[in-house]
Amino acid sequence: MSDYDPNQLPFNALFEWLNSFKYINISDNVVGVLAVVLGTFLLGTYILVNQLIAPWVERKVMARMQGRRGPVYVGKWGVLQIPADLIKLLLKEDTRPIGADRVGFFLAILLTAVTSILAFAPLPWGTNQLVPGNFSIGILYIFAVFSIFPPAMMIGGWASNSKYSLIGGFRSAGQLVAYEIPMFFSILGVVVVTGSFSLISITEYQYANGWNLIQHETAFMGLVLGFIFFISSVAETERVPFDIPEAEAELVMGPRTEFASWRYALLMMTEYLHLFINSLLFIYLFLGGYNPIPWAIDESSALWNFATHPFVQFLTLTIKVYLLVVIAGWMRAALARLRIDQLLNLGWKYFLPVSLFALMILLGLTIMNGEINPNEALPLE
Repeated sequence: MSDYDPNQLPFNALFEWLNSFKYINISDNVVGVLAVVLGTFLLGTYILVNQLIAPWVERKVMARMQGRRGPVYVGKWGVLQIPADLIKLLLKEDTRPIGADRVGFFLAILLTAVTSILAFAPLPWGTNQLVPGNFSIGILYIFAVFSIFPPAMMIGGWASNSKYSLIGGFRSAGQLVAYEIPMFFSILGVVVVTGSFSLISITEYQYANGWNLIQHETAFMGLVLGFIFFISSVAETERVPFDIPEAEAELVMGPRTEFASWRYALLMMTEYLHLFINSLLFIYLFLGGYNPIPWAIDESSALWNFATHPFVQFLTLTIKVYLLVVIAGWMRAALARLRIDQLLNLGWKYFLPVSLFALMILLGLTIMNGEINPNEALPLE
């Protein structure tokens, strides 16, 4: 008899697949470890490949919008431009400013890189199949991990012994705090409607009820919260028009100014990892996750087998992510940078009260429908 509940295992689909080849007497502990190692390798490879593709796609989109050719010389259609840039960065001299704090200088890179990788743990890549860590508080876990970013940016700015880096670090921390609160209220709206902090449960809810972004039963508050969440996620990744912390005309590169060679490459990688994770979160919360059908379906639907096929689910996630990458590239090419006061006003004066108001409406509608008893705790999975 198995020692494990397959539905609670990391990468449980790989565990079951490896178990099917177990012709000799190997304990489930060993098979579980092999499943985790293989799953981590496959997921890491997928993430690394996308870290090379996403910047290339963004550059091509921006070039198309601005009447330029973009990457064309290195490889067919310029597809090797990003690996070439990476090699160039790694070959550069690794420098550190005189007077920089050695521990803080290294700690800033370590915190940003490790937290970006850890945030992938609760992200599902199919129906209870390819989940690195299948636990019920996935959203809270991701926010707990992301809460490390503001102090990491401040440490990096302070440790660089540069006024540009220090100002950029403070700007980065203030910006992250200003937009994390509206983001969390947007997430709470989804939690109130779905009754779960689990990304798998939220996605399964959208199979039965349609995508949260366009549900009319919620008075289209999902559209409001989805818009706030998406703009806030772009601001969190410090991309145009919210790239105040690294405004090159004012602060050179903000908290990243003094980082060179592999340190700078790692910081740029974490920026795209952050964009990738925020895009996946938006997809899970508002765009149905790995569900390709916008409207409600069930097992009697002709589209059920198609919508629940593992390959279709994985492909759906990838396509949705790249659609959001294209939108991010469009914003970077078309919009001008905000001033620091405009950026903070948008977060504190507009997004915060509107997201709180939308959350209250969703809570009221849920109570009126009898799904929540106001005298009892919220029934979360």
